[in-house]
Amino acid sequence: MKKNTFKVLKLFIWLLFILYLFILINVIVLKGINPLKITIPNIHRSFIEKISAINFIPFKTILYYLGGNEPLTTCVKNILGNIFAFSPLGFLLPILFKKCKKIKHIFFVSFILSLSIEITQVQFYLGSCDIDDIILNVSGAILGFAIYQVILRHRWNLLIRNTSPSET
Repeated sequence: MKKNTFKVLKLFIWLLFILYLFILINVIVLKGINPLKITIPNIHRSFIEKISAINFIPFKTILYYLGGNEPLTTCVKNILGNIFAFSPLGFLLPILFKKCKKIKHIFFVSFILSLSIEITQVQFYLGSCDIDDIILNVSGAILGFAIYQVILRHRWNLLIRNTSPSET
């Protein structure tokens, strides 16, 4: 690939990544609301009020949804939405950052980002804070990384096939 083409592609991927982060924050944190409408009284809720609103029990919400307690569309939206929301992160990080080529790095970055989102939701009362969201978000990032690995392996196999000496 020519150097200029590579630079343009890298710039395009960076722009895609920035757009992805903007959409992620808008959809998950702000949920499409105007950020100027975040009310100050919610910021000043007591520590006890904030902590009591958090689900610390792993798989509680997931099992609730899978138990048929909500309409199927709500279950799909919440479970698959949390997974697929972070899949692009797991796919794009190893492309953009050389240090994110291992699953432990994807795990760490997606965990910190998801935890930050959950803390923001509690702090500004923008939604529920749920350990299951973190589990699903990290799972989504790992899924994105797995897709990246499959594509990378496929590309590598094509490269080897195309450059190996032909058998005559």
